[in-house]
Amino acid sequence: MMRIFNQPDFGLFWLRLGLGVMLMAHGIFKLTNGIIGIKEILKSHALPEFLAYGVFLGEIIAPAMIILGIYSRLASAVVLVNSIAILYLAHLGKLFAFTNRGGFVVEEVYLYIAMALCLIFSGSGKFAIKAD
Repeated sequence: MMRIFNQPDFGLFWLRLGLGVMLMAHGIFKLTNGIIGIKEILKSHALPEFLAYGVFLGEIIAPAMIILGIYSRLASAVVLVNSIAILYLAHLGKLFAFTNRGGFVVEEVYLYIAMALCLIFSGSGKFAIKAD
């Protein structure tokens, strides 16, 4: 195979960029539109509403850290916990449900989990501010 395709650090950079940008889009939406819906979900599970502010940690701060490569493993662990919380709070009854197009209803969250696990086990690579 050509050497140009044997670049794991470059692959990790794109993994970090993809995960971070996708999650940050959700966080920016919540910054501009509020987190009332999340507070209602927490309330329906008898959890304190202040936990809703944790979404900013999981969808703004952690993704920014992942994109920049600052403590990517720690930030990915935050994303992992955030994603598991999303599955529990919003999608528990749909974990194995399929769409009418054949994919999982919650496949986006599953992809976030898979990407976070890749970064937890591999680190950020050499194209990072603080490789871990």
